[in-house]
Amino acid sequence: MIEKIIDFSIKNFFLVLIGTIFLTIASIWALKNTPLDALPDLSPPQVIVKINWAGQSPEIIEDQGTYPLVSQFLAIANIDTVRGYSTYENGLIYIIFKDGTDLYWARSRVLEQLSSISSKLPASMEVNLGPDASGVGWVYQYALKSDSLNLAQLRTLQDYYYKYALMGVDGVSEVASIGGFVPTYQVSINNDKLIRYNLSISDVAKVLKKNNNDTGGGISIQNGFEWMIQAKGYLEGIDEINNLVVTQKAGVPIILKDIARVELAPAPRRGIADLNGDGEVVGGIVMLRYGEDVYSAIKRIKTKMNELKVDGVEIVEVYERASLIEKAIDTLKSTLLEESLIVVLIIGLFLLHLRSSLIVLIILPLTIAITFLLMKLFGIGSNIMSLGGIAIAIGAMVDASIVMIENAHKSIHKFEEIFEREPTNSERIQIILDSSKLVGRPIFFALALIVVSFLPIFALTSQEGLLFTPLAFTKTFAMSAGAILSITLVPVLMVFFIKGKLPRENKNPINRFFIWIYNPILIYGFKIKYLIFAFVLVSLAYLYPLYKDMKWEFMPMLNEQSFMYMPVTPYGISVDQSKALTQKTDKIIKSFPEVESVFGKGGRADTATDPAPLGMLETIITLKPHNQWREGVTYESLKAEMDEALQVPGLINSWTYPIRGRIDMLLSGIRTPLGIKLYGKSSEGLQKYAQLIESKLRDFDLSESVFADQASSGYYLDIDIDETKLARYEITKEQLLEYTSIAIGGMKVSTLYKNLERYPITIRFEEAQRKDLESIKNIQVKTPFGFLPIKTFADVSYRQSASVIKSEKALPVTFIAITPKEGVTPSEYKQKAKELLKDVNLENGYYIEWAGQSEYLESAMAKIIWIIPAVLVIILVLIYFALRSVFATVLVFFTLPFALLGGLIYIDMLGYAMSIAVIVGFLALLGIAAETAIVMIVYLEQSVKEYRDTFSDSFSKSHLRDAIYDGAVQRVRPKLMTVFAILAGLLPIMYIDGVGSEVMQRIAAPMIGGIVSSAILSLIIIPIVYESYMKKRLKDEI
Repeated sequence: MIEKIIDFSIKNFFLVLIGTIFLTIASIWALKNTPLDALPDLSPPQVIVKINWAGQSPEIIEDQGTYPLVSQFLAIANIDTVRGYSTYENGLIYIIFKDGTDLYWARSRVLEQLSSISSKLPASMEVNLGPDASGVGWVYQYALKSDSLNLAQLRTLQDYYYKYALMGVDGVSEVASIGGFVPTYQVSINNDKLIRYNLSISDVAKVLKKNNNDTGGGISIQNGFEWMIQAKGYLEGIDEINNLVVTQKAGVPIILKDIARVELAPAPRRGIADLNGDGEVVGGIVMLRYGEDVYSAIKRIKTKMNELKVDGVEIVEVYERASLIEKAIDTLKSTLLEESLIVVLIIGLFLLHLRSSLIVLIILPLTIAITFLLMKLFGIGSNIMSLGGIAIAIGAMVDASIVMIENAHKSIHKFEEIFEREPTNSERIQIILDSSKLVGRPIFFALALIVVSFLPIFALTSQEGLLFTPLAFTKTFAMSAGAILSITLVPVLMVFFIKGKLPRENKNPINRFFIWIYNPILIYGFKIKYLIFAFVLVSLAYLYPLYKDMKWEFMPMLNEQSFMYMPVTPYGISVDQSKALTQKTDKIIKSFPEVESVFGKGGRADTATDPAPLGMLETIITLKPHNQWREGVTYESLKAEMDEALQVPGLINSWTYPIRGRIDMLLSGIRTPLGIKLYGKSSEGLQKYAQLIESKLRDFDLSESVFADQASSGYYLDIDIDETKLARYEITKEQLLEYTSIAIGGMKVSTLYKNLERYPITIRFEEAQRKDLESIKNIQVKTPFGFLPIKTFADVSYRQSASVIKSEKALPVTFIAITPKEGVTPSEYKQKAKELLKDVNLENGYYIEWAGQSEYLESAMAKIIWIIPAVLVIILVLIYFALRSVFATVLVFFTLPFALLGGLIYIDMLGYAMSIAVIVGFLALLGIAAETAIVMIVYLEQSVKEYRDTFSDSFSKSHLRDAIYDGAVQRVRPKLMTVFAILAGLLPIMYIDGVGSEVMQRIAAPMIGGIVSSAILSLIIIPIVYESYMKKRLKDEI
């Protein structure tokens, strides 16, 4: 089959060239239109439901909103988990779906469940579906500064100008506001004046509701024209509100300003923003839709921001992922270019023939271009992982071309030796055709081996699958394109380029040098072959202890080249305390000369994608270009310096990266790479056991930091209603609840419309009448028997309980976040910590689950351990298809452990832990190691066949040794060219330090070590084993 394709390609070269031109044009189009991002989107499909219920405590939100909704959503198909958060005034429910679930199908299922339960929820509770944004969709953040506008004016500008302008940008899902003040028309009522005029709080609320509306009166036709009738009744400002008539006494109207004070005041807020520690600012967070082209969308956002100029307002970019994407892509572009040039240089040095090098120079970029075309067709974007797949395939993708070019050179030289003349053009074409057919099939299947060895990656799911599948796809595309081009375009190009005087192998000093080294090694190897066999067995025995001593981790942390500082603060802190801590820490961080800007967020932004309570600080630290840093400062040392400077009393420091932090929070709900989820029945029990686990692990010598959620650190002032007393004074619970929500809580009763702007109108008592326990007890409530204090109907008392109530799959849960010490992997920590926690006896109804990277690793390994044996069987079959010999197949197959040994030794030398990235490298190594062994076997068999044909019946052991010598030593050039080409494609990766280099180096390292060891095996041990086998066969024949 392969031979027929080669024959067809050479005979129909015009069709091949035309097809190549079309492919090139299509590939250039795909290259320009492929979506760009720094990392693959590792977030699973998620749908968020947001609850807003003004003035309500976390317990009320949980009981009447979050818990009923979570219970309902558990019935939806394809759910991975449902996570609930209840905080003051807000509830957030995260429905995390399994990988592969269509997001919009998931949203429609959630809406179905929401519609079926909405009638059972409180009427004043607002329940909305969150944005269709990715879990890592926070791609652009900015701050608004002004010397002439105050924070309320900036917030209005953000909410009604910048927000809606950016929402119109293609790809934007939501724009969230943070910081500043939302202006509110607050009606502060004097309780004593209500008593004087015999009014209740509901009387005032009704007046505001009934006197704030516009309405239409139909159409009047006059003089042939339609006149639309409308009555204008909207309130337009403080003066109109002040002059509303509330009641009349003795014919005298009592207006609102007689009993209350109306003012423009800031609404209570649940989040603040600070820039560089210099003071509060207003911020905006732009989120993209799920699956959007991130880089293009950010460019559109930046273009729109440049158009939104307001006099006196400065827009400061505090985070934008485009620069990260550019750094990541530039790093891999330069690596790809370096690899390509080195590969072409190596081929040129070995062949000393420019036109032959041009074949590879054409094939290499064409293979890469076709890979981009396939990426576009399969919907795979460009990022560090997908481009990394091409980077690690650079050398291997042209292996087949190298072998075919070199074999054509050799065949032409052989013709010249036999006939002592140069071949004619027709003879040259036939020689190229025959030489291509000779090695085409085994080399094609050798490349197929490299493709098959990556099949286990496609079996991965969850985070590891999302991360590595793009790499597996692009490497598969690159190797497949390289294999197909090697049997179609390469033979055609050889016909056009391999002509004229070809330099002989023995004239090349590089070839002579390697033959000079290799020749004595192989000769002495034949003499001490049993010693070499023993050495190989001992070496392979070293595999087990080397593997057992390896540390394990899920993934190395990806350096995003900007930090996220997320300290743990005391729960239950106020917005003022959150602001003070944010500004203090921001100012310390900004004092470092490497820092460009510091954007601190205390509490939550106005979006369903942000579950942060006031006690959660998130600070984005944007760093200057590395050439502006102090000499000798690295990312690790800078983070350590910052951590040491940020020893603020009451704070426990925690560090991550912007994208990584969002992924961890989404996948496990825990902000650190490792954690424990403690499930139980009550917040008190969860608090007790969480503190016990925290104290044990905090004293553990492998712990850097351990902190448990302080589940009972919220502060409540309870008004416990006595129903007997209510009945005695003939009032209802609703009346008392109304006083609680409106008079104390400041409930919104109406809205003031000002052009496009909307401002809430709220009612509450004067601060002095509601500021503490005693004043609340003495609030006067209107009853049929006159005004009586609240303490008449209810017990008013302080209580401590949860300020944030968390649940997972409708079960109460609390989190213990763990950061192991530097150099300790999450898996190692978990293994030893489980022993430590064995003596923690949890009562019935309480249990723990580990979460984070150790669990991801176990999940990934559970899949890999089953798929690898199947892949090995497929590799064995493909080797047989390539060589058509049982002995040769078994010989190649059993060379693979030696390649693994080299990979493990190099990993150990570098100090890397075993991880999914390293395993991916080993999987890639399997195919390449098999390929190098196949190349050696092909040339040995070819040489032995030539000698048998020459000497026929007189073929002896001495002829066999000569044949093997010729097949090994005299054909060392193609073997070294393939090995050096692969190494040239991998070594530059080990010296990059850009975005994603941590993962790429862990993939490349086992491949480099394994290729070196498998090359030694192929060059020395395979010829020795092959000779021993052939001697036995020769003896049997005699």
